[in-house]
Amino acid sequence: MSIIVRTAQENDKAELHAMVQEIDLYFRSLEPGAPPEDVLLASGERRDFTHTAELSFGLNPFCTTLIAELDGACVGYLAYHTGIFNTDSAVFIAGLFVRKSARSQGVGLALMAEVEAIAAKRGATWLTWTVWHENLSAQRFYEGLGGEVYEDDVVMVKRVG
Repeated sequence: MSIIVRTAQENDKAELHAMVQEIDLYFRSLEPGAPPEDVLLASGERRDFTHTAELSFGLNPFCTTLIAELDGACVGYLAYHTGIFNTDSAVFIAGLFVRKSARSQGVGLALMAEVEAIAAKRGATWLTWTVWHENLSAQRFYEGLGGEVYEDDVVMVKRVG
């Protein structure tokens, strides 16, 4: 079992799009009363997230995406961008996903280790991310890595355009 973490390239768009569709199904499976992830995956129903897969590419990308390969197959991704957290430099994790077939095999750990190394190399003081309140397994995973709940802020959003 060999895990390789690398920066996504243009030719990864199709796999990245498929994984974004799978994370959508994973999140839907966490909603109260929803069918299990396996049932949603088997249904064949997929939403179009082409626009999301494009965010790491082009002349002015919004983020950088790392791809995890397990024995040569794309099995996960982690998208991140740099910025400022409070008054310090930070790397913000925009999304992390590991395919169901590759969970509990060190893929998430490898992706997090790589982004932490990137943050350290860039001189960042913080690594930060959000976790959906329904995603308890992700919360446990991040706590196991030393992540802490930061309750001082409320996340606010406003759609533009």
